[in-house]
Amino acid sequence: MRSILVTLLLCTTFCFASAQESLTTSQLLDRSIAFHDPDGQWMDCKFTLVIDMEIPDRPVRSSKVTIDNEKGTFGLDILRSGHMLQYKVNGLDSTEVMIDFRVPDSTQVASFDLTADRARRWRDYYGYLYGLPMKLKDSGVNIAEGVISTTFQGQPVLALKVTYDEQVGSDTWYFYFNPNTYAMVGYRFYHDEAKNDGEYIVLSGMSIKNGMRIPKDRAWYVNADDRLLGTDYLVNMEVKRYWD
Repeated sequence: MRSILVTLLLCTTFCFASAQESLTTSQLLDRSIAFHDPDGQWMDCKFTLVIDMEIPDRPVRSSKVTIDNEKGTFGLDILRSGHMLQYKVNGLDSTEVMIDFRVPDSTQVASFDLTADRARRWRDYYGYLYGLPMKLKDSGVNIAEGVISTTFQGQPVLALKVTYDEQVGSDTWYFYFNPNTYAMVGYRFYHDEAKNDGEYIVLSGMSIKNGMRIPKDRAWYVNADDRLLGTDYLVNMEVKRYWD
């Protein structure tokens, strides 16, 4: 009986490993997207996210992020130093920035970085990170051939190596997936991989609304020394589907 159980265990392990080895990069990405966005609705919904950012030795910073992929608009409200900062980008890439519901003067613009460029950077930042793994289908994203079997945070994972067209980005990224559910569990980026610079992000928890599964919390660490930079906590998420 023992030998039969050992044989079955070895067969199961071998079959699982073989299945992972035969998985293509496209299949892995498609399965992860099917886990996080099973109805394929990321590009057709409006997302409202309430996020608390905790940085060591600093007060918590609360933000409300609005990503409307149907209309192509973005909004960010941040409570910072007793002021309400607002950044908006419309579907034509035009921007609006406010402080305490007023147009900022030149001093406030400089002090709080209330610029059109900053508004667009916030849009790209939140739209990309909270849109993963779906955003890996965007143009300008180059996924290296071959699924990587490795570990992340001491757990076995499947990984994709990603670079970008010059106009999109210059960093090298690795995205990590649970080998059983294909949920995204983290990612890592380098400015120069040979120098081990850059950061890695650990994802935990899951916010589930209207079929969407968005990783709840993101803890940011330095690659070189594992120093914690901060954690983004997704306090609340609303998903508006225009066809409801």
